Amino acid sequence: WLVLAPLNVAKVLMNKRSPIAHRIVAAASEQCQAECGIARMWATTFWSSQLALAAISLALWARGARRPLADVADVAALLGAAKLAVGTLLVCNYVWEVVREPVLAAGLFDLACGAGMVGAALSGGPARAKKA
Repeated sequence: WLVLAPLNVAKVLMNKRSPIAHRIVAAASEQCQAECGIARMWATTFWSSQLALAAISLALWARGARRPLADVADVAALLGAAKLAVGTLLVCNYVWEVVREPVLAAGLFDLACGAGMVGAALSGGPARAKKA
């Protein structure tokens, strides 16, 4: 998401067609986004939020060794809940034939990450070796 999100925000803002879009979204969805300002607004909102969530995830992961997850469990739980919501919507849009398999894979990945984050946050974080 750290790479795809900014690229997609730029693409949507420039209203340019992606050379691989036909492999990711249905033709009608791509045409809709090209012709509809509100669809582009929601697309930029989605990709911007994905960039923010990815950056927060990276920051939590990077701080993990220095700061136990229990100290940031509320942030991890919120982040996990957001990933669960996004993942669910991506999978639903695959079922509704709006997007194709690569987006389904991303949705399943988000669901797995979200479930792991929420589970870890609710349990107080992963088990850590106690220092003597």
